[in-house]
Parts: sequence; structure tokens; C-alpha cells
Amino acid sequence: MSSGDVTSGRVTSGDVTPPESPGDGGPDDWSGRFVQQAVICADLGSPLYDRLLRLLADDCARRGATWDLVEPRAELRFGQAGALRLLGAAHRLALSGAADGWASVLPSCGGAVPDDDGDLWASWTDLVRTHGLELTAGLGREVQTNEVGRSAGLGLALARAAVARDGARWRLVELGCSGGLNLRLDRFRIVFADDDGPLVLGAGSSDGVVVSSSVVDGESLPPTLQLPEVSERIGLDPHPIDVATEDGALTLLSFVWPDQSARLARLRAAIEVARAVPAEIRSVSDTAGALAETLSVVPAEHAGTAVMHSVVWQYIPVEQRWRITEALEAAGEQASEERPLAWIRFEPDEWDRRRAAVWLRTWPDGRDSLVAHTDFHGRWIRPFPA
Repeated sequence: MSSGDVTSGRVTSGDVTPPESPGDGGPDDWSGRFVQQAVICADLGSPLYDRLLRLLADDCARRGATWDLVEPRAELRFGQAGALRLLGAAHRLALSGAADGWASVLPSCGGAVPDDDGDLWASWTDLVRTHGLELTAGLGREVQTNEVGRSAGLGLALARAAVARDGARWRLVELGCSGGLNLRLDRFRIVFADDDGPLVLGAGSSDGVVVSSSVVDGESLPPTLQLPEVSERIGLDPHPIDVATEDGALTLLSFVWPDQSARLARLRAAIEVARAVPAEIRSVSDTAGALAETLSVVPAEHAGTAVMHSVVWQYIPVEQRWRITEALEAAGEQASEERPLAWIRFEPDEWDRRRAAVWLRTWPDGRDSLVAHTDFHGRWIRPFPA
């Protein structure tokens, strides 16, 4: 799931970024971006990126080497996640074997994070000295996270949508699918750790992709809740990632934070699942138009259709948001009890940007309901009554 470029119509689903802010694109503005991203990384469990981003913020404010790196791409909007693009480029160099010095401080590459900020900064400055051009070039690559942990919230919403059509076959359509990993969520093992005991969704085994989400302060989940059979998987993205290639896998891995080993292991496992379970990933120039075309025909073997996206909406141009909504509403008018339609949105909560809100709209009734609040990486979830 990657962040997108609104000016080009880029639609991918990615890591959470702070809300858009009207900065001037100068050194102080970029310094502020690094600080705000540091706060988010700290909240989501990456002390390494919290420390590093604050060092980058100080250096940028001083018009140091960090500003030299980002100045050629200073026009990037705040929401295009320039800080994560820069760090992703650095991680990519380490993972590929091109930057052994930087790899030596990254747990993802077998290294150890220095306790002293001075040592961490020395390693970074050495990376900048030897690979500065590649780091600046990396600012042109959109963030591509495809966070598998979000399958907990997406899966819960899909299970609720399918309750009324128990046993029916569903097709999944994902907007901003990136590598399409969450299109295979029914092949994961999604474990909701509840006081009443764990509830497991999906057909995955315990040695495959395991997503564990702790239920906090929420509605107890019914033990009978299950995912439907998925008969077709369609992803729509202007620039999808091919996870069957080493370059595609490297791209996804580079945007996972290096001190989060569980996320990296889960992502690697999900890539293997994606390579084994077919999905149709379409490269589209007009996401809204492609969605309307996809929804215009429901093959006879599919009873229901679920359209889903996670941390995508904020990156979609406003005019496309309206067209996507219109396409869904038009398809909803044709939905029936035998051919239901569901729209699942896993997006930043409007009232508290530190969490995501999972919403479910279903047709033919047109009802919209809040399914859950959840952590952006799926560590916890607070369900609401169905």
C-alpha cells in the first residue's frame, strides 16, 4: 500500500502520513515534516526512525546535507511522504547489498542500531557521502507499503458484509492495490485476541501469514464470524508492483521500517502467498473509470462484490473521489440480495489521526456503518456492534 501523487492521479495505498499542511517547501518546512513523521514512527513502534528523523530534521533546519538531498524534490507535497521516500531509498540500498555500512546499523539487514545518536548520524552521513545521488533519486519513488496487518480490519468488514449471504462466493476489488497482497487476505491466518478467546478468520496456517490483532474495549466478536469464499481478485492501480519479481519484492520490503522484524517477516510470507495465489492486477490510468467498468458486469459465478481500499483516499484527486463514489452508487442501485455490493474503507479516522477507521457500506440497503477503530499496522482493533 503506497502513498500517491495527487497531481498525476497516482492512486496507491500506503503508510499513514500526517494530514496535508500548506508548507512552502523550504528547509524549515521539510524539517517540520521530518519531525511530524518521527512522531508517527514513534507511535507505530519504530524508535530507530523516530531518532533518525529527528536528526534529519535538525540537519535540514541548519541547511545541511539533508537539505541538499531533498532540495531537488522540494516541491513534493507534504502528503506525498517525502521523509518515508528518503528512508525507503536508504533501506533499499542496504537490502540490495549496495550500502554495507548503512546495513550494519539496520536490524533488517542483520545489523545493530547504535545506542549513541552520534554513531547513528556518522553512519547516515557516510551513506549520504557515498550514495547521495541515489537517495535524491529515491525521492521520486512513491511509498509502497502494502501493509498486511491491515487485513485484520479489512477482513472483519468483509466477514460482516458476507454474513447475510452465508456460503456465497465473493470477488474482491482493491483500489490502490500496489502489490495486491491484501487481495489474498482469506489465505492469511487473522487472529483476533479477545477476552472470550481467539477468533480466527481465513484459511491460512500458523506457519504462513499470521496477523494478530488484540481486541480492545470493543464489542465481542461472534465465534461464527467467517470470511466468505473468494472466487476472484482484482486490483486497480496506475503503477502496480509485481511481487513475482525480485525488484517488486525489494520495493515493498524497503518501505517497511528496518527495526520492525515482525512486519518484515509477515511481508515476506505474504509475498510468497501472493506468488502462489493468482490475482488480476490491472495497471489503469483512470481508476474511477476502471472501477465503473469492473462493476458494470458481475459474472454469474460471483454472488457478491467487495470493493476495498486502505490508506488511499487522502491521496486520490478530489474529482476522482467523486467519480469513484458515483461508480459505487450506480453499481449499488443494481445490487440485490442475491448480488450484494460492499464498500470497505480502511482510512485515517477524521477525529483522531493516530488511528484508522474501518467503514462498511452495503447495498442494496445502502447502509453505512463503522466497523472498527484500529491501529494502522493492525496491532489492535476496537470493533463496534454490527
